[in-house]
Amino acid sequence: MLQAGSNSAVAVWAILRKECRSEWRTRYGLNAALLFAVTALTAVSFSAGRLGDRQDLLASFFWIVLLFATLSSISHAFVREVEGHTLLMLRLVASPTQIALGKLLFNLLFLGVIELVTVPLFMVLMGAPAPHWGTFLTILLLGTLSLAASSTLVSAMIAQTRGRGALFAGVSLPVLLPVLAAAVGGTRGQWQSHDVTGEIKLLAAYAVALLAVSLLLYDHLWEE
Repeated sequence: MLQAGSNSAVAVWAILRKECRSEWRTRYGLNAALLFAVTALTAVSFSAGRLGDRQDLLASFFWIVLLFATLSSISHAFVREVEGHTLLMLRLVASPTQIALGKLLFNLLFLGVIELVTVPLFMVLMGAPAPHWGTFLTILLLGTLSLAASSTLVSAMIAQTRGRGALFAGVSLPVLLPVLAAAVGGTRGQWQSHDVTGEIKLLAAYAVALLAVSLLLYDHLWEE
């Protein structure tokens, strides 16, 4: 059992390294997400101005930008394998679950890089007040985990279908609505010094549920 766990970890790490190398060579997804985030933030800041006293709007804009930056770039997680005809090769060296976990870790890392740029830029351009960092980072982490888990699962589901781009957005949005609602409510609440324990518990439960469902479904999805 120990040997099997070690082999699984090696396979997941190999998939993660492969994804990082592929993204670094082209930087297509990273450039697209950063361009979208910076453009959206600049447009919102010029049109709406600094909204330091409107925490409700700040929280909504913040998560909308993160959501659509995610949808604009992560949809190709499995599509790239289908279009490059490397899916069969990956299945020869790793199980579907190991491949999906490697891609999930890459998506988490990818979103972390996006947020390193987006969060400080948002605070500056929108005139956002200083957050309660512990609560804010907890909400951001759980929201990011839910975004990555749902995006990875949906990408695996639609990778071999036609009209993948539109289908990815159409399937992802209903799945992510609870995440968006809880994240916006929690972000707004921490700026207003309200108790956001309920929002944090909801985000945590939803993230765990998404991960559990994903692990159950990956093998079956890849068999279709």
